[in-house]
Amino acid sequence: MILEQTDHGSIEAPVEAIFHCFWRAELWPKFTDHVLKVEMLEEQQGYQRYAMHVQVEGKEYVMETQRIAVAPRSISFQQPKPPVLMNAHSGLWTFEEGPSSTRVKVAHRVDLNEPRAKEVLGVASAEEARQKISGNLHRNGMAMIHSINEYLKSHDGQQLLEQKLASYAS
Repeated sequence: MILEQTDHGSIEAPVEAIFHCFWRAELWPKFTDHVLKVEMLEEQQGYQRYAMHVQVEGKEYVMETQRIAVAPRSISFQQPKPPVLMNAHSGLWTFEEGPSSTRVKVAHRVDLNEPRAKEVLGVASAEEARQKISGNLHRNGMAMIHSINEYLKSHDGQQLLEQKLASYAS
C-alpha cells in the first residue's frame, strides 16, 4: 500500500538559516524529542548518509537515510533501510522564503509493509496502520518545523542566525 503525506508550516527566519538547521541532521536531537540520535555515516558537498534513531509511541526505530540538497531550496531523502513496517520511504523538504517567513513543506511517500505494520503497531487492519503511520509522519514533520522555528527564536538560534548572516556578508 502506497501512502503519501504532505505537511507544511512557516518559520520566521531567513531560508539559509532554516536550511542549515534541516541539513545538519546531527543537531536534530536538540530540536525535537522523537529524534534520539543521528550518526553521520558519509557526507560530501550536497550529499549525506546517516543512521537516525527515533522514538515513536514508546518504540525505538533505527533507519538509514540518504539525502541530496539543492541549497537552500530543497532536501530530497530516501531510506535504503527504512523502519521495519515500511518497504520504502522517500520524500522532499522544500523551503520558500517569503517577505516575513519561510514556508517549509515536507512530502513523504511510503510503501507500507502491511503485515509487518499491523504486527508492529498492534492494529487489526492495514487501514488502521496507514492512519497511524500517516499521523506519525504528520506529527514528526510538524514537530521539526515547530521546533526549528522555536530554536531560531532562542538565544542559541539567534547566535546561529548572526553567524549565518555574517558568513553570507563576507
